[in-house]
Amino acid sequence: MDFGSAGKRMSVAAETFGGNSPPMGMLRIGPESGSEVWVGRERELSLTQTALTRLARGTGAVLRLVGEPGIGKTSLLTIIAQAAADRGHQVFHAVADQLSHQSPLSVLLACLGIRQRPDDPSRADITQTLLGRPPVFPTTGSTLAAVADMLVSLVDDLCAAGPTVLIVDDAHWMDEPSTVVWRRLAASAEHLPLLLVAAHRQDPSRPTRTPVSAGRGHEHLLSLTPLDETQVAQLLTGLLGAPPGPTLSRWSGAAVGNPLYLHELAAVLAREDLVQVVAGHADLRDDDDRIPPALTAALTSRLGLVPDAGDVLRTAALLGTEFTVTDLSVVLGRPVRALADVVQRAVAARILAGSGQRMTFCHPLIRQALHDAVALPLRRALHLDLARELAAAAAEPLTVAHQLEAAGGVENRWVPDWLQRSAPALTHADPALTVRLLRTQLGQLPADDPHRAALSVALARALQLLGRWEEAADRAREALASSTGLDAHGELHWLLIRALNNSGKTDEAELILRQALTRPAAIPEPWRGRLLGTLALISRAGTGGSSEAETLAGEALDAGRRCGDDCAIAGASVVLSLTRSDRRDHPAALRYAEQALTALVGHPDHPELEMFALHCRVVSLQNMARWREADRVLRLSREIRRRAHDIAAGSIGVTEAMLHYWVGRWDEALTALTPVPDDPCGPFYPGLHRGGPALLRRGVTALIAVRRDDRALAETHLHSHPDVPADRSTDEDSEGFLLAARAVHAEQQGEPERGTALLATMLQHRPDTGTGPHHPWFADLIRMASACTDTSTVTATLDLTRLWTEAEKTPGRAAAMRQRCVGLATEDPGPLRTAVQHYRSAGPRTELAATLEDLAVVLAGHGATDECRAAATEAISLYSRMGATWDVRRTEARLRGRGVRRGVSGPRAPRPVSGWAALTATERRVAVLVAEGRSTPEIAATMLLTRRTVQTHISRALHKLGLQSRNQIAREVLRNAGAR
Repeated sequence: MDFGSAGKRMSVAAETFGGNSPPMGMLRIGPESGSEVWVGRERELSLTQTALTRLARGTGAVLRLVGEPGIGKTSLLTIIAQAAADRGHQVFHAVADQLSHQSPLSVLLACLGIRQRPDDPSRADITQTLLGRPPVFPTTGSTLAAVADMLVSLVDDLCAAGPTVLIVDDAHWMDEPSTVVWRRLAASAEHLPLLLVAAHRQDPSRPTRTPVSAGRGHEHLLSLTPLDETQVAQLLTGLLGAPPGPTLSRWSGAAVGNPLYLHELAAVLAREDLVQVVAGHADLRDDDDRIPPALTAALTSRLGLVPDAGDVLRTAALLGTEFTVTDLSVVLGRPVRALADVVQRAVAARILAGSGQRMTFCHPLIRQALHDAVALPLRRALHLDLARELAAAAAEPLTVAHQLEAAGGVENRWVPDWLQRSAPALTHADPALTVRLLRTQLGQLPADDPHRAALSVALARALQLLGRWEEAADRAREALASSTGLDAHGELHWLLIRALNNSGKTDEAELILRQALTRPAAIPEPWRGRLLGTLALISRAGTGGSSEAETLAGEALDAGRRCGDDCAIAGASVVLSLTRSDRRDHPAALRYAEQALTALVGHPDHPELEMFALHCRVVSLQNMARWREADRVLRLSREIRRRAHDIAAGSIGVTEAMLHYWVGRWDEALTALTPVPDDPCGPFYPGLHRGGPALLRRGVTALIAVRRDDRALAETHLHSHPDVPADRSTDEDSEGFLLAARAVHAEQQGEPERGTALLATMLQHRPDTGTGPHHPWFADLIRMASACTDTSTVTATLDLTRLWTEAEKTPGRAAAMRQRCVGLATEDPGPLRTAVQHYRSAGPRTELAATLEDLAVVLAGHGATDECRAAATEAISLYSRMGATWDVRRTEARLRGRGVRRGVSGPRAPRPVSGWAALTATERRVAVLVAEGRSTPEIAATMLLTRRTVQTHISRALHKLGLQSRNQIAREVLRNAGAR
């Protein structure tokens, strides 16, 4: 083996063997000029160092190096050979090639220097045995067996003389007889001072002869993987004299971590003077993303590994970064079996890779270089041809659409027909791309073109899926003005109303709906049922009230069932769930919510309606005190929430926040409120009247802040009040949290009378008024009224709890609250114990903690000190976990007022505001996933959260930890690994 030539091929300066040999643990890769750059392979060289150490003690090993061309196998062999020579070991080496298999035993004969050492008796005997046969001896027979035995004996003799190292490069070309002898040597290497090292090219397109049966204890497979980003940066720093800048770092990715190709890339940059050092970083002189022509050859140098594949790979590049082999077959007009060999060799060369059911370029810049090599006018024409051929072959609409967009919007007669047929599937796959294509086509079509109406409807649909409601409304209006078909007229009304409603223009939507529905002939089925259901929802959220909403919803349900329209059935069922909830018939409300969700199965294009139905289901379960089931339903709704991320995430934010508040996850409640708009005139949500989401956002935030004694946050929300529309049902339905926050704040200020007056405004809302339930705050009202000896308010509150309990068709939240209120008002621990038992089994920790506090106070009055302290300790433990500092202080003050001091035991310290201990459980879990390298979408999918919620958790974690980037989170997680 000529280490000089091999080193030159792999850019390794072999002439430095000797006193200046590199330290173990470093891989040397350098340019042809003789300069050297050393980059890690620490694991591989650590293993070889161990093998050489064991070799010196008389124990051998077998090492098999595997990797793609240019990855550094020969460099590693060179270092192993030098290290062994430096230790005084005998080193023998050879390189196999494609002709090796024609000469049996040729590789081992060359490795052991049989013909080069005629003065050695053992080698001379082998040579004589070979010469005793014709020049080219047969591949079978006694001669081969005899020579093989003699080679094994020679190696035994060498090992007897001292530690011996045999090295074969490109061993995948080793002839079969040499392979057999190598395996014989490998089987006994463990018992000899013999180290066998073979390097193989990783090429899945051809079968690999394996001279080592890896798996025994002394046999090791070293798979040389591409350099990582840090190592690539180190290599380029050494080659160019400065760390790579952002553009160069991006382009260097095209070498996919291969040292040889990185060297070639650096050589081109230096030769063409394309690099300059600015602010200590080497980067391209032009930061344009376009690839300079001089770099194209370097970026596509891997094509040399796949001869005769240029046309196939250039066509694949036109198909995109990802493509299917079937599509490639269609556009090339060649059967898949004819492409299999080329594709497999491209995979072996790491130009292409499998990605599920599709192929992908290993790096986008390789694909870009191939793509840009075709002149722009020709490229656009080719893209249009590819689009037409793929459309004719019924390829995936998204694949055809990408080709059409790349063609630059060229007008073509077949495109409108194809778009009209494919728009629904294309909209679901990529609504943004659909919008761009439809805009282009509508801009080219004449005013009287028959495709305009259908394409306008498709454009409005796609805009709505993107949440671009105002533009969708404008497009729907334009299309309505020119629409003549009844079916298009009905759908355009439906799209217009959805767009107006979701952009907060509910008054305009209601006006258009009422006008359209007075003309039955103008709105065909099934659109009439959908519009009736939407009007019912708007009516209940506005001034129409529950009665009109129920009537309209009933008509919508009948219409939907007549024509079998699941969307109309779902919309009507959502409204009926809400109206049944208004009547306190929570089981019926739950049935209607589940009916809506069932109807929407298989209809993924209505995510906001699914979210509304989900809201109704969760709230109904809460009202029935089935808290754990409500929590489970919300967490298992990942697919619905994923599809509704951009257009209805705020609506479920209200639902989540209220559930998180009551079950004691207050940090999660605040996070869930992040996407909820602070706009009193914004879109309404089911169960809430106009302005309700904004009031709830401020109310929940204020109440948590007050109970945590976070004065700055509390002040921000306590005294701010959105400008609510004239419809006062807004306040009645949604202001409970804000009133409770103001009342607790008054209590903090030593003004229970003012707190009582604030909460007493809820006494005017009775179960038969159709407004939202206010009974969750009645125990707070009794506590404050009792503190200022307002017995009339206590009596009125107890009477109202009875009415709310009687209104429930099935005992639920109101029944449990009545037990708590009765026990507190009458100082009877019995009902309070019943309420505690209920809350402990049902799961709302916020109500459990407050009821335990009330029980402890009542027990103190009865002299039951031990039970009192146990209840107080549990209450304070729950409060502390929620960060409810004020509630802890209030509990202790109430107990002191009855002569009971809890003592110093129990969790009393508030949650830290910074550092690892300040993170909530959810924030810690997110931090751990960030440290594992998960992306925001991956974390969202794992934790069943929206991406925006995950990002909020990350932002809060960064703030509490005093960090600036996600990378820093990984170090912090590692540092606090024992504190999780």
